[in-house]
Amino acid sequence: MTEIIDKLFLGGVEAALDIESLEKFGITHIITIDIRPLCQETTDKFTTKYIHAMDLEDTDLLTYIDECNSFIDDGLVKGGVLVHCFVGSSRSATIVIAYLMNKLNLTFQEALDKVKTLRPLVKPNQGFLHQLHLYESMGNKIDVKSNCFRQYRLNKLSLSVQAGQQISDHKLYSQLDESNSLNSYKCRKCRQALFKSSALLPHMEGKGKAAFDWRSRIEDDENDIDFQNKDKTLCDRSLFIEPLKWMSSYVHNMEGKILCPKCSAKIGSFIWYGERCPCGTWVAPAFHIQSSKVDLCKPINIVRNRSPLQKTETLKTDLGKVVVME
Repeated sequence: MTEIIDKLFLGGVEAALDIESLEKFGITHIITIDIRPLCQETTDKFTTKYIHAMDLEDTDLLTYIDECNSFIDDGLVKGGVLVHCFVGSSRSATIVIAYLMNKLNLTFQEALDKVKTLRPLVKPNQGFLHQLHLYESMGNKIDVKSNCFRQYRLNKLSLSVQAGQQISDHKLYSQLDESNSLNSYKCRKCRQALFKSSALLPHMEGKGKAAFDWRSRIEDDENDIDFQNKDKTLCDRSLFIEPLKWMSSYVHNMEGKILCPKCSAKIGSFIWYGERCPCGTWVAPAFHIQSSKVDLCKPINIVRNRSPLQKTETLKTDLGKVVVME
């Protein structure tokens, strides 16, 4: 068991089972990141948090970082905190590194170096390293509206579908109740509102026709979402969106048609393992809406101006001015 900062400890399962040492160091809170929780003898004596996670590259720890940070903060106020997995090298180290990044405003490399200096056996797997880099790109916090985080969340959802797991409705997005200031898309056939512009998943322009040539040796990332690269431009050729709640009856399939929830007209298609956009970028998962099947509807802003000396009211809209007599 290693003390990383004052009262914050990193260790393996053996440290978590050593109740005498835990009490000696004033530990009151324990985070367990493993395939099984601690025994009741330990959980009865301490405030505990359990995250079921294996030390695999496709294991998701990123979405737990915020709640772990809050748990650690609460524990440091009341006593000490131990974060542990089986060895104290990968899973638990990832959570501790993220905490240092957030609370001490450190870069990923600075936080990693600090932890490794104190505990040399620390070595997060490549998947966790990627998640920490993503965490850093969001400003050392979870930004659920970040395009990078949305794509990350969808990639994890795609892996679940490909593994044959069922998708619960709460994992599908519903954005029809969002701000009226956003552009919306409606079915061209029946005018049913389908999604807001916030459901769109942008990507960078690919290599064009060269990406479709089997003889080409162009290296292409599976998802080009490097939005900070000023040398690239966003693709405007296709509409790719997040899977929405009104698709829940068929998105458990690996691929299929996207149907309007009202008139059942085909408005697009989806493939969980991805497809190539006409611009050349590989998009995965791909929920592709046909631009010819939907209409973009911009919001109409109405401002009412009434002069106290006039019995008239002017309505200003994007379509012009209309004077209404009282």
